[in-house]
Amino acid sequence: MFGRLKLVIVASAAALVLAPEMAAAQDGGRFLVMIPYFQPLEGARDNFGRDASEELRKLMSTLVTHEAMDRGDIEDEADNFDIDMRDLNCLRTIQLSSQLRVPVAICATYTETPDQSRTVNASIRTIEDSEEFVLEPFTVPRQDGHRLAAQQIFAQFDRYNNQVRATAFCSQYAGSQQWEDALRQCDAALAINPEATSTRFLRSQLLRELDRNPESLEEAQRVLAADPFHEGALQLAGYLATVEGDAEAGREYYRQYLDINPGNTTIRMRIAYEQAQAGDPAGAMEFISVGLEVDPENADLNEQFGNFAFTAASDAQTAYTMTTPDAEGLAPEAAQYYRQAIDAYMKVFAARGSEMQEGRLRNILAAHIQLEEFPQAIEKGEQFLQAHSESEVLWSFYADALQRGGQLNDAITALDRVLALNPAHPNAALRQGSWLIQEGRMDEAIAKLTDYVAQNPNQADQAGRMIFADAYQKGYQQEDYQYAIRGFTAAKQVPGLSDGLVRQLNFWHGLAVYTRTLPLADPQTLASAQQTLPGFQEALRLLSGTAEYAQANNINLQQFLDASTQWIEISEMIITRGR
Repeated sequence: MFGRLKLVIVASAAALVLAPEMAAAQDGGRFLVMIPYFQPLEGARDNFGRDASEELRKLMSTLVTHEAMDRGDIEDEADNFDIDMRDLNCLRTIQLSSQLRVPVAICATYTETPDQSRTVNASIRTIEDSEEFVLEPFTVPRQDGHRLAAQQIFAQFDRYNNQVRATAFCSQYAGSQQWEDALRQCDAALAINPEATSTRFLRSQLLRELDRNPESLEEAQRVLAADPFHEGALQLAGYLATVEGDAEAGREYYRQYLDINPGNTTIRMRIAYEQAQAGDPAGAMEFISVGLEVDPENADLNEQFGNFAFTAASDAQTAYTMTTPDAEGLAPEAAQYYRQAIDAYMKVFAARGSEMQEGRLRNILAAHIQLEEFPQAIEKGEQFLQAHSESEVLWSFYADALQRGGQLNDAITALDRVLALNPAHPNAALRQGSWLIQEGRMDEAIAKLTDYVAQNPNQADQAGRMIFADAYQKGYQQEDYQYAIRGFTAAKQVPGLSDGLVRQLNFWHGLAVYTRTLPLADPQTLASAQQTLPGFQEALRLLSGTAEYAQANNINLQQFLDASTQWIEISEMIITRGR
């Protein structure tokens, strides 16, 4: 996962200041610099180039940080590769420097005018990262021109050193996570040499660390404009584009990265993982599917593909419910992803059997449950539990499949197994209670929840609210007051309820009793009065202690208290008169 980038790719030019290279590439602790003959162009005479390069070698030897290779050493090393020193153009110089592990080279070409003045174009090359520090072109006269040319290049070498030094400090600050200080040093380095690709890439990484993603992406794109095959920039750009919401651009950057390493499965999996973590699991599936075309039974690829498909299904369902009015059921796209996840995971199970991670097996069951394929979920749950009989997670999902498939007793037994494995399981007993309540088996539900609360007193209110919710939704809201009263009464049987929940239960219990009793009182006969008086009395008793709950919920409790009191008085008067 990308998450926070680790700054492991730093400008190698920084090493020229931070630490010595290998002894073979140095002279007394100073960095070796290869300076071949300056190359004449357009028929210019070559004696100027030989003399100017020799003069520059002398000047470089006065530095405390760098030392020019002796001309004789360059000739000998060139001979070893069957190259004449006069033929050491810039490309061959870079190649020879790389072979000899010489970290820096200075290349120059020149043209000559009729008055024998020379115009020089030179650059300093950092060999390890192939970066070029282009010097300002200059013209020198015929008289003493070779010395003047060497002095011009030597003077500009100081700017190169300043850039290297700033890049080194940038790298040091980055290494200690001082991002702002590091950024200032990188900016200083780029002010000297805007074309320093490695420094610019480091700057891109720093901007990412500072959560300045759009700027970081822009810098990575500038790196790629200069070096389209820069692997680090392709990887970073892919991640940033995805995070910023342009998933297709992110995929394209990752495709280009993988084009550089087409057959490397490890890299493909890592890139796909980063793509998924950046928020594009469907794009990650695309990268893995290419590998599966070559090796369809590869367990590692199938496992990762299954992970991405499972995440993509969840994302698709979330998007569906958020964007589709009155969305019901499973989104078609989510269903497709879940099936792809199951197929991939089952290939892993075929390859690894009991060695497969429980979390992947859980995902298979969860996917079948989401697809409402309960028989398949039950069958696979039994299969997986043969290998993982002590897995409370698998038992839990297996129980869900059984309950959703209409096998409640078996589901209750499966959750009993969960509780045996983990008596402190946070919701197994509550789910048992909920399922029993849904089936109308209230006495069994109360027994389960009472046992659970005895072991977990702090969960009493949660158990009570579970029964209350069922009674309110299926009873009171549906005007089935008998069902509601039975549920509210049952909820209050749970031991250890808070005073606040008891007041809430009493209010709705009292209101349900009042509402059920009121229509029966309309005849106002002796029979109706005798029938309804106990109901109004019970309603008043229950409602009388609920003022705090009613006030907190903006309920006009007094109207129900007054009405109950009035009906009690009427009923008592009718009964007295009738007697």
